[in-house]
Amino acid sequence: MVELPPSAALLSRLSPEPVLGVSMAHVSLLRLDRTGGLAPGNKSFKLQGNIAAAQRDGISKLVSFGGTWSNHLHALAAAAHEQGMESVGLVRGGEQDTAMLADARAWGMQVELLSRSDYRRRNDPEYLRRVAERYAPCLLIPEGGANPEGVVGCAGIADMVRQHAPEITRVVLAVGTGTTLAGLAAGLGSATATGIVGISALRGAQDLEQRIQRALVNCGGGDHASWQILHDHHCGGFARTTPALKEFILAFESVQGIALDPVYTGKMLYAVHQLCASGQWDSSPLLALHTGGLQGRRGFAW
Repeated sequence: MVELPPSAALLSRLSPEPVLGVSMAHVSLLRLDRTGGLAPGNKSFKLQGNIAAAQRDGISKLVSFGGTWSNHLHALAAAAHEQGMESVGLVRGGEQDTAMLADARAWGMQVELLSRSDYRRRNDPEYLRRVAERYAPCLLIPEGGANPEGVVGCAGIADMVRQHAPEITRVVLAVGTGTTLAGLAAGLGSATATGIVGISALRGAQDLEQRIQRALVNCGGGDHASWQILHDHHCGGFARTTPALKEFILAFESVQGIALDPVYTGKMLYAVHQLCASGQWDSSPLLALHTGGLQGRRGFAW
């Protein structure tokens, strides 16, 4: 199970003081960034089902893919360290001395740098078969923890929503692979009045809806909460930023005293801010998920 702090620490109601002229007093943050031990956030939820499956099968080595600032590999290295397991990170070529890689190596992860051509084959069955053979016996986890076990793990977030914000009818979260959203939707079920809005952190990811639908089917259920994806708030694409996003994050942190990452949660809250400023969303209470990823903030000089 994901390590949880005292209940009072998991919900932050935002201050009514305006952020760049807009009050966000109707927004509460579910603080997944305060869960998960050494690598807090939603990635720990994705990994708990995978780790349980490996332990059930007597496997002690976890292998996965990611970039040089990957939140997923950071969480994988931390979780494996905490569980006394081995970990291997197959890393897309780039910087070799990032703070993320330093943490991962310190936790015992074996880091293997892949060429960009090899990395592009990370979903190719024949390539994955050879990787699994090379590191056998191991559990090979897809990039981002995007598999049925990851969806099942993220369903646990729904219990936190019900416990800490049972009256909420709109939950907003950032979306990368869609695994967290699928798990939350499955965990909440179709009987809930709560709808989910995903803010895509990716540019041009028009297949996200199909991926989430497949994830819901693969984890065994058509019974899920209603959900939608908004695609126009990526600020240029994955891990890209704009001056406006930077200005919002720094203003938000100054007013609210809560650190944001520019890749996921920062963009999600900026989208909420913009939708409220434009009048597209009213001031009805909503719950936003702070999915962690603060380790990656170290990759942005500002």
